[in-house]
Amino acid sequence: MEASRQGLKRSEFINELDVAELPRKIADYAESNHFSGVVSIHQNQAEIYGRSYGQANRSEQIYNTMDTRFSIASGCKLFTAVAISQLVEKGLISFDSLLSECLEFSFPLFDPGVTVRHLLTHCSGIPDYFDEDVMDDFEELWIDVPMYRIRSPKDFL
Repeated sequence: MEASRQGLKRSEFINELDVAELPRKIADYAESNHFSGVVSIHQNQAEIYGRSYGQANRSEQIYNTMDTRFSIASGCKLFTAVAISQLVEKGLISFDSLLSECLEFSFPLFDPGVTVRHLLTHCSGIPDYFDEDVMDDFEELWIDVPMYRIRSPKDFL
């Protein structure tokens, strides 16, 4: 039953559930749906349930852990757009802010007129870091700086 149907606030909803039943219900769902991932439920900033299910890499039979980092690729575009829109709403940046005004390091090979709007609408002229016409091995990208060393967006850039 949804919290909104009961007229409960989201923070009150978990209190109405039988927390002791969560592990069984989640495990049943995970098994019947072949779920592969991590479930982490927090209340008042404390984890009340956490468990990993299935494999992170099926071909190498590596199982998920609570610390598994999931590659969501383009799935993060939505979160980026929402975060940028919130910064615009707060007046901290605008869609017409220049990339050079937003970052503390330079991109000498990029047009100095690139704006936040250009980045969000994918019309900045900045090429994809993986060009399928030139490269055929995605792993080549990580030779100089392995992916596991990238801990922040600045590291990636």
